[in-house]
Formats: sequence, structure tokens, C-alpha cells
Amino acid sequence: MENRYLFKAKTCNGEWVSGFLHCKENRRYISNKAGAPFAFEVRPDTICQCTGLKDKNGKLIWENDIVNCLAEECCGYIGWNEDEAGFYFNVLLEDGTYEEEHIYDYVDCMEIIGNTFDNMELLERSIE
Repeated sequence: MENRYLFKAKTCNGEWVSGFLHCKENRRYISNKAGAPFAFEVRPDTICQCTGLKDKNGKLIWENDIVNCLAEECCGYIGWNEDEAGFYFNVLLEDGTYEEEHIYDYVDCMEIIGNTFDNMELLERSIE
């Protein structure tokens, strides 16, 4: 199974599930197999796609992950750039804004420390 086709999202009770994304009657579901008879209904506002890349510890990197880049002493989050049709590392600058950088330039030194849904304070604390 190729990781870049995986998605994760939160169920209505707040648990994270990952697998294949299905859409039916304006609802979103994630199952562990393509075409599986059982799937979890998920909150559409929490759907994240897997980048297919791994951080320095071997963990899969997902859209909306918050990461530290140890070699460059920076942090930010992983986002999707619609115009470029690709994932980017949104580096948090000292003034609280973000600068998009190519994810491949940083992936070898990235370490996942959270995500923008559960740990947004990690980014807010970085600019204080």
C-alpha cells in the first residue's frame, strides 16, 4: 500500500483514524481497506492526507502536522499548496507569519511534534 493515498481524520468522538477516504451522500468515511464494508464517519474539517514522507524518526508526515526542523532551528506546519499541487513546509517566522518552503528541502531534519488540530499552541508558543 502506498502511503500517499492514505488519509486520517477525527471521528465525531474525537479519535483519529487513518486509511482510505470514501465519500457518500455528502458524508466522509475512512476505512482500513479500499471498498471495506465497515468505515468510520469522520469530521470533514479534520481530513489530512499523508505526504508519503517520513520524519527523522520514521513517522509518517501528514498534512497539518506541526514539525520542528532541528538543523535549521525552525518550526512550522505541513500544508497543501493548491497552485503548486504539492505539500509545503510553512515555516513560522519571528513576526508570526509563515513562509512556504519546499518540503523536500527540510524532510531529513523534520521531527513531528503535534498537529494543528490538537496542538496549535505549539506554534503560538514559538513566536512568544
